Amino acid sequence: MIGIPPCRRGGRPADIGLHASQVAREWEDVGEGYVRRRMQDLGIPEHQHGQPDYERDGRWRAFDPYGRKGGANTTGAVVDSGVLNPELLKAKKGGRIWPKMRLKDRIDAIITHEYEELHRGSHTEALKAAARTELPISDEARRLCRAMAR
Repeated sequence: MIGIPPCRRGGRPADIGLHASQVAREWEDVGEGYVRRRMQDLGIPEHQHGQPDYERDGRWRAFDPYGRKGGANTTGAVVDSGVLNPELLKAKKGGRIWPKMRLKDRIDAIITHEYEELHRGSHTEALKAAARTELPISDEARRLCRAMAR
């Protein structure tokens, strides 16, 4: 084992969103590499693979382990630790199927939504556009996008 054994880390916090953020920080490099690769595979232009993180170190990030909303966009698309939170969409559209989705499908759905929001300029329009996107996302990610658009 490398690092502190799980039994000595203090356990999981009661706030599942906080736990997701802690896990995301531990695996930040893996998340960054995977999200960038998925963006490339989906055909997102390279200049929109992430954005600068001015709140912290100014580093360009496609995966933000500190954010807890699922994703963000200003100059590019970003996936954040919310993707790891099974309760992220609780009491929202898509909330019933979100916890059952594979991580890959959640990531694809968030990338698609954030990419569409960059181009549409509004969250509501992005929900509609993501549901009928031309991007080659998985059928399950497309199902999630449709559920979120209802």
